[in-house]
Amino acid sequence: MSLNDLSDDFPICNTLNYLNAASIGPVPQSVIDFSTSFSAEIARGGTKTLSEEKEDMVYDGLRDEGGKLFGCSPEDVAVFNSVSEALNCIAWSLELDKGKLISTNIEFPSVTYPALRMAQKEKGITTKLVSAVDWHVPVEDILEEIDETTKAVFITHVENLTGQVHDIKRISERAHEVGAMVIVDGIQAAGYIPLDVKKLQIDAYITGSYKWLCSPFGTGMAYVSKELYDKLTPLFVGWRTAEEIWDFDPNVINYPSTARKFEYSTSAYGVKLGMVESIKYLRNIGIDKIYEHDMKLDGILREELGQIEGVDIITIDEHGPIVTFKIEGRDSREINNRLRNLERPVELSVRLGLIRVSPHLYNTVEDIAQLIDGIRQVV
Repeated sequence: MSLNDLSDDFPICNTLNYLNAASIGPVPQSVIDFSTSFSAEIARGGTKTLSEEKEDMVYDGLRDEGGKLFGCSPEDVAVFNSVSEALNCIAWSLELDKGKLISTNIEFPSVTYPALRMAQKEKGITTKLVSAVDWHVPVEDILEEIDETTKAVFITHVENLTGQVHDIKRISERAHEVGAMVIVDGIQAAGYIPLDVKKLQIDAYITGSYKWLCSPFGTGMAYVSKELYDKLTPLFVGWRTAEEIWDFDPNVINYPSTARKFEYSTSAYGVKLGMVESIKYLRNIGIDKIYEHDMKLDGILREELGQIEGVDIITIDEHGPIVTFKIEGRDSREINNRLRNLERPVELSVRLGLIRVSPHLYNTVEDIAQLIDGIRQVV
């Protein structure tokens, strides 16, 4: 599949310059049609549409595609409804009663909240949020904080505000030296960064559907290392937790011998199957090709922004296709509102007073040029 023209798959781009994948990524029209059709068929047909055999296998495709995306076995993939659900299910299954949990003070709250909540509940648990320097967290500061008291590191692969890419492998190597685990939120990475969770040496890698994976809302999934899931008892359990889900034995829980032990509930199956189709769509193009495309647009954007007087680019060199900046003496929300009112509106985000631009596979060089022209008009 070519990246030259995806307007039929993403019709919103015909009327809107959409540069906001870090917030919500548009879904290919074919995926929308598939997902909504499946959900409608279940609503109309009940078990005639969704038999017990089909429901038993309904997550198989997502585990398979998740394994291809993560670079792991499907047995190491668990299906969830969101990143927050997955983070909490895995974090609380650790059952810690003492030790230190590490994150950073500019993480998205969903990453730090499980650690903070665990510290509230258990007096022996403390949290350390490594401080950012000019909106970025040096990896050396994280490595220095990891010591023999550390039990787990909660970190994003790509930071949501500035796009900083953390050196996950170095963090994992240091954490494992002291027996600590590394739990990674990859929602701002999966979909354009080629992944190999084995090389990253992490214990868990979690992502969600609706940003760079261009999937419907309501889906998350996680790679969990066999070494980790073998020793954990799931926090939440339900009828899908059992090895044989249709046995309906209320007397004993027979956990699966795979990461599937973390799955527990009936859910919106249609969006799960939609995520399967979205990952296939992206893989058909090529994740490496998407990365090259996204970073090319990112480079053009940074270069052009650097030539506009008063623009202060916050994003550093080690980053994904997220560019964050501010304009001296100007209110970022005012600029955002004016860009939204151009003849061809520009859609981006303002976070903590900073303008965040995040192009993806459906964007073009012309989109970046139009954004730059719009900013010049505004300032």
